[in-house]
Amino acid sequence: MSSFVPTNYDLRTALVFCYHLKKTAAESHRMLVEAYGEHALGKTQCFEWFKKFKSGDFDVRNEERGKPPKKFADNGLQALLDEDDTQTQQELADQLNVTQKAVSNRLKAMGKIQKVGKWVPHELNERQQENRKTTCEMLLDRYKRKSFLHRIVTGDEKWIYFENPKRRKSWVNPGEPSTSTARPNRFGKKTMLCVWWDQKGVIFYELLKPGETVNIDRYQQQMIDLNRALREKRPEYGKRQHKVILLHDNAPSHTAKRVRETIEAFSWEILTHAAYSPDLAPSDYHLFASLGHALAELRFNSYENVRKWLDNWFASKEELFFWRGIHKLPERWEKCINSNGDYFE
Repeated sequence: MSSFVPTNYDLRTALVFCYHLKKTAAESHRMLVEAYGEHALGKTQCFEWFKKFKSGDFDVRNEERGKPPKKFADNGLQALLDEDDTQTQQELADQLNVTQKAVSNRLKAMGKIQKVGKWVPHELNERQQENRKTTCEMLLDRYKRKSFLHRIVTGDEKWIYFENPKRRKSWVNPGEPSTSTARPNRFGKKTMLCVWWDQKGVIFYELLKPGETVNIDRYQQQMIDLNRALREKRPEYGKRQHKVILLHDNAPSHTAKRVRETIEAFSWEILTHAAYSPDLAPSDYHLFASLGHALAELRFNSYENVRKWLDNWFASKEELFFWRGIHKLPERWEKCINSNGDYFE
């Protein structure tokens, strides 16, 4: 892919060329978008320039007339970005003694875009990639024969930190990686959230006390509590010919013999899930992603405050939010297959 980023002058010159080829403004705009994507002129701008061409004015530089000279050089802005590319536009403007709007315009002219830093995933080996691909092919084939998404109950654990840093955004060129953000201090004060949900919403969750973790005994009891909550909140499962399909990961406490026997006693099916696949687990890619965004920069001073906040946050989510999380699965299975089992964007 070409790294060329056209200037406004380049784009307007291309419009003159299109005009003399008897192209319409709309056709010319589509051609610019096809060639330059997000760097193309807007449709309204194309129509305005075609009006000028029709009047006999082909001076594509006249958009710059009357504008004050640039108040700072791009190399000064780039130097600040090289020093710290996570600075906000206002922070950059303050150091350059210009307006935030001026910085915004120059960043756009330089072809900079803003990306949110992402956590680095597990490095997959070939065997793990093949397992992910094979699992997704099997699940997608089953889904195409007959949808089973309405039967899925999924769950996982997530640490809730009392102090939550915010992932940084950085100004980079298209195609360049963004600046990484360190995860919260794993030795800081925290509490573990264990939650199970389906396409209608949260069915059951438990917030462990600080210092507590999930072991086999705890998870077995949680499965019993989940079954009780299902009977109360989802009585339709008791009337269906097909029972619950449980989607959870391969943590040792989840796959222990006693836990499997408890799940079998409920006549639940366990959905196949490839190891090291948070991008294929609705709790990770949907629920916890949204939860993590909401937690950014929050600070809690007690366990009870965390519980109260979670109660309010879960209650604020509409049913459609949970439906979307479950029904993204076929699309993500397909993306995993197309990437040959590797992680995908």
